[in-house]
Amino acid sequence: MTQSILKYIFKMVKIMKTGKVVLVLSGRYAGRKAIIMRNYDDGTTEKQYGHAMVAGIDRYPRKVHKRMGKAKIHKRSKIKPFVKVLNYNHLMPTRYTVDLHWDKVTPKDLKDPMKRKKIRFQTRVKFEEKYKSGKNKWFFQKLRF
Repeated sequence: MTQSILKYIFKMVKIMKTGKVVLVLSGRYAGRKAIIMRNYDDGTTEKQYGHAMVAGIDRYPRKVHKRMGKAKIHKRSKIKPFVKVLNYNHLMPTRYTVDLHWDKVTPKDLKDPMKRKKIRFQTRVKFEEKYKSGKNKWFFQKLRF
């Protein structure tokens, strides 16, 4: 078969989609789990390579036991998130997806400190809600390697 025919038979599947859980491979947040908020497969005018805007967990919640009081449980359940634009080369996709959606967040919003703080706060609220619901427990546990 010729190359032109093969092009139509085998279509590449897009792996990096919104909601996909990824591992950050390099930088300050290396080894942290994150969720893709927005993906740019073909790049943009500023970044002419495939990249994604991710929201991840910088500080994971600590272990909680039944005998702990409400205040202590609340304190240990706090999550510190991060929001960042990363190159696809620095992300490793997993087989998992999480159904979290952000309202029209763009990389330009991250350049403004006030908007960035607001986005980080919204992310923290969403992560803590998800954590307290008890779903996707593996996402909120530290990756041991």
